[in-house]
Amino acid sequence: MAGSLLTHAVKAPVPVTFVSSHARLGGAERYLETLIDRLGPGWLSGAVCLEDGPFVERLRRRGVPTAVLPTGPRAVASAWSALRLRRLLRRHRPAVVHANGIKAAIVSVLATFGTGLPVVWVKHDFTWDGRLARLLARRCRAIIGVSAAVVETFGSMSSDGKIHVVYNGLPVVKPDRERGRRLVAEALGLEPTIVIGLVGRLDRDKGQHELVAVLPEIVRRAPEVRVALVGAENPARPEYAAELRSAVVREGLTEVVSFLGFREDALELISGFDVVVVPSVPDERGLGREGFGYVGLEGFAVGTPVVAYDDGALRETLADCALLVPAGDRAALTAALLQVLDDAGLRARLVDCGRKRLEGRFSAETMVETMKERYRLAAI
Repeated sequence: MAGSLLTHAVKAPVPVTFVSSHARLGGAERYLETLIDRLGPGWLSGAVCLEDGPFVERLRRRGVPTAVLPTGPRAVASAWSALRLRRLLRRHRPAVVHANGIKAAIVSVLATFGTGLPVVWVKHDFTWDGRLARLLARRCRAIIGVSAAVVETFGSMSSDGKIHVVYNGLPVVKPDRERGRRLVAEALGLEPTIVIGLVGRLDRDKGQHELVAVLPEIVRRAPEVRVALVGAENPARPEYAAELRSAVVREGLTEVVSFLGFREDALELISGFDVVVVPSVPDERGLGREGFGYVGLEGFAVGTPVVAYDDGALRETLADCALLVPAGDRAALTAALLQVLDDAGLRARLVDCGRKRLEGRFSAETMVETMKERYRLAAI
């Protein structure tokens, strides 16, 4: 009898308050959305976003009570948000705080200081790796990396049982590639023969300029190629989108490149591409090195071959199921894209490999159940 009661107590839901660094519908937000949707009753005590944006409305539409605490980059802004978060946590009364990203971790650690309330930091990228990340880790009950690559910065700290890798899980989808092709044709306003797609906000770290730079040679060798750039402009860096559009005009690519903006149906569009490219490049803060590689795995999910720069976690997550080339090597990127477009056998092998890899390693159900255990252990 005692054993059964203990088992029930261990498996009982743990109320969690989720704190999100951003609200832009990037990979970290898609991860959190997938997790929250599947946790079930008793796990959710509320959500907090440290900026306003479309993710806030998406959470509220799901019935998730969501507060917005706008938090700028300065230390004083984090301290002020931490005070407000501390008050919210007193009302939510969670057993665990899930900090989704480094800004969320900083604010959550400050807000919970001296309370004994555990913080689980889910680390999605390489932002501010080094001393700051290691100092912050000491103040968290657990650190969950979405790949082994994003927790390498902790070095010997990884041996203390605090740091874990839990891969993001993708929901199972049934791709309809014919519908995807129709959507792409509608979006581009023509019936394209070959389409290269890049999905990500218009920002230097996503590497749209890398693709534009190699397009003249690709179009010279494959004139029927068209390119779809799917993603909203980054309001914090509007100059990049302007530079990108100028480069397209300068290179005579206005009939080749289409800027489609943010699309809710991005996954369906990926299913209509002939290849999806991930040419991400790092900036001085570590942004741009893919900490997981959502878009590549979405290509796997819908049967679209993937070409990417081999940096960050992409070798770990995509492995031999994508064509990976040295980061920043534009000649190799050109050759890889042309090879995939020219070789039907290679495309079929990559698609089959990707489907099997996705099914074997990146289950949404496995991710959710593993996170439940992490919350339970953190709350003890």
